[in-house]
Amino acid sequence: MKGRTIAQKLLTVSTFLSVLAAMGCGSYSPVSPSQDDTTPGVVNPVFVQVLSTSAGSSGRDMMQSSSTSVSMVISAETGGTVTNSYFSLYFPPGALDEDTEITIDMPRYPVAIVELGPHGIEFNKNVIMTLPLAMIDSDKDSYTTLWNNENAGIWEDIGGQVENGNVVAELEHFSDYAISPHG
Repeated sequence: MKGRTIAQKLLTVSTFLSVLAAMGCGSYSPVSPSQDDTTPGVVNPVFVQVLSTSAGSSGRDMMQSSSTSVSMVISAETGGTVTNSYFSLYFPPGALDEDTEITIDMPRYPVAIVELGPHGIEFNKNVIMTLPLAMIDSDKDSYTTLWNNENAGIWEDIGGQVENGNVVAELEHFSDYAISPHG
């Protein structure tokens, strides 16, 4: 009886590993955004710059982050907001599968390009990214959000709008994003 139990366990493990290997050979990746060929790449994108001061930041914000980088754990159950004094990310409850450390970094500061992490993570519900118009060093009235499609080597326009004094975009996954004047 004991030998049969071990044989059954080996068969189960072998089957499980075979299924995992077969899944790994396909093109599906749970952390890679789907490839939508209908979104054209942006040729020679122009990125806005943020102002060098974070006017209106509270002392609490400054304790949590520098002006360009922040890292914070967000609860999968309750969601929450992460901000680096420029960009803010709102996670609705249930957007994440598990509590997750979220990072925001602006490696080309003051250019409004943001690296969001964990890189490639996909969400159960869209995450809202905002950047206050008051933080943008530009006099344009309309802005769009660009996604850096690393696989294609291009920036893609994912849209967004200006609402209540903020550039707002809905994100399905994390990658590198930028704000660009629209039109």
